[in-house]
Amino acid sequence: MITTYHGTVVLDIPVTTLLAGHEAEIRAAAAQGLSPHDSGSNNNPDITLTVSVPEAVTLGTSRAKSTSSLLAYTSFSPSDDNTRVTANIQLKDLSWQQLLDIYDAEKADPGQHTIKVQVPYAVGTTDPTEATRLASEQVTVTGTFNFFASPTTPAQVSNFDTKTLAVAQSPTDCFASAPTRTTRWVDEEDGHDLQPPKTGPNFFQAAGFPDYEFSTQELSADGLTGIYKYKKVFGSLPVNGDDPTIDTDFKVGLDGNAPTQAEQIYAENKDSLLTIENVVHLDDLRGGRIAKLLEKYDKTPNAFDDIELKNAHLGFTTQITLPAQLKFSDPSAISVTGLPQGFSAKTVAVNGQTATVTVDFDNPDQITTIAALKDAMSGLQGEAVITIKKIAFTDSATADTDYQIDHLTQGTISVDVEKQLGVIVMPGQPSPACPPTYGDYGAVKPAEPRSVVGTVFDPPSPACPPTDTPYTAGWRPPMTGPSVGWDEAPLMKHPLKYTTSEAHPDVTRLSFKPGPTPTPTPTPTPTPTTVTPSVPPTPATQLAKTGALTGEVLILATVTGAIGAAAMRRKRS
Repeated sequence: MITTYHGTVVLDIPVTTLLAGHEAEIRAAAAQGLSPHDSGSNNNPDITLTVSVPEAVTLGTSRAKSTSSLLAYTSFSPSDDNTRVTANIQLKDLSWQQLLDIYDAEKADPGQHTIKVQVPYAVGTTDPTEATRLASEQVTVTGTFNFFASPTTPAQVSNFDTKTLAVAQSPTDCFASAPTRTTRWVDEEDGHDLQPPKTGPNFFQAAGFPDYEFSTQELSADGLTGIYKYKKVFGSLPVNGDDPTIDTDFKVGLDGNAPTQAEQIYAENKDSLLTIENVVHLDDLRGGRIAKLLEKYDKTPNAFDDIELKNAHLGFTTQITLPAQLKFSDPSAISVTGLPQGFSAKTVAVNGQTATVTVDFDNPDQITTIAALKDAMSGLQGEAVITIKKIAFTDSATADTDYQIDHLTQGTISVDVEKQLGVIVMPGQPSPACPPTYGDYGAVKPAEPRSVVGTVFDPPSPACPPTDTPYTAGWRPPMTGPSVGWDEAPLMKHPLKYTTSEAHPDVTRLSFKPGPTPTPTPTPTPTPTTVTPSVPPTPATQLAKTGALTGEVLILATVTGAIGAAAMRRKRS
């Protein structure tokens, strides 16, 4: 429903009233034999009357009619936006004495010698609230009298009093009989409302929502409910999270022997040096959510055409933390081997009790599309081996103590995903209803209102009215495209981060034999006795939860932990 308000500003003013404030100056100029301007060269108006309306209102074609012999003609100067027009009124090309004689004659009956200016205006709206606001705004009329004593004398400018009047009366009456229409904005996947529904005599416009793009619309059978449907911009991407898909082989070697994956390893003594190898199976990094994403890409690659990737990171981080009773005796004795081409260790460092290795893709700027991400992921094959040598016991290491080495490996695929929504399309504006026909050239024609923005649920713009009906505002189709509802087509952004963690812990127990058990010194007695020799200790076969041992041995338990692991699997054999 479009409501159009028409009005006409009518200024019907006796000319002698306009000049009365300067009568003394006119008589003085007449006594001096002066004229207001040179014959045939008058370009400056003597009287101006300006009508201004609010921005939404448009002005029509203004008319002027004079019944005073003082005036020569009136011209009009509209503003570029058609919200202001000035009537430029010229006195006749006579001397001040001649003008004064006419002035004195017309003063006797001023109502019969007037200048009548008519300025039509119109405004259309589909919103009762907007109609109420417009009615509270004002049409403003201002004016000036520019008194030129002579052609070479600067004008003395006097301002007339400013007059105002309301744009419209009873602005919402036309909406009173309109049916109630409901507008909804919903997620097309599950139907939930993205914002509360609104009701009114007309449908509301589409809106913009973060992480959503406009998809389609639906109008109910009775024509009273309009539904805008939106889809998630990154709906094809799995949600961020962690998947326990990594299997690592954690190995320990003693005194130069090759590292092995065993539940129990025995060191000969406290001076033994440990070597740790952590074997990361790189193909495990391609599992979980990233595998699902690439599977979707393989099935529907076109769905990812408008998605751009930035700031990619593709690799893993391993951290090995020693207990206080162990130390990295040579922080430089750490190496990474087996990395595929295109990947390298960005961090290889020891900080206190923790050794950290971070591996990443060498050319992240090359990963700008899902296809490029897939190509980079395909390089994650084989085994990367992290080797740390010369791990020693500290002086505080004692027997009968359970030590634990914390080991954490986590794969990371992170990238900023961007999508530029489609550019807003502004269709051509149809002409509003056809103008009425007028026979009298001097009559004021109604103004042509600006067209208002309709909705996708509205019928065609109004047809031509009867010839005796003023213009009605037409409506122009709304903007279209995925970014409808936004002032500018937005760039949607989404931080994607998939991690993979270890699926199970591995446990290795390490012990070293203490020094030989001393033989007790025999006590002299009258009767000779035989001293029973000492029995060597028996190696421990099991470590209690409390750390108690079954023999005099030191046991070291090395454990690989899991970051965010959701399940436990058996150790890789």
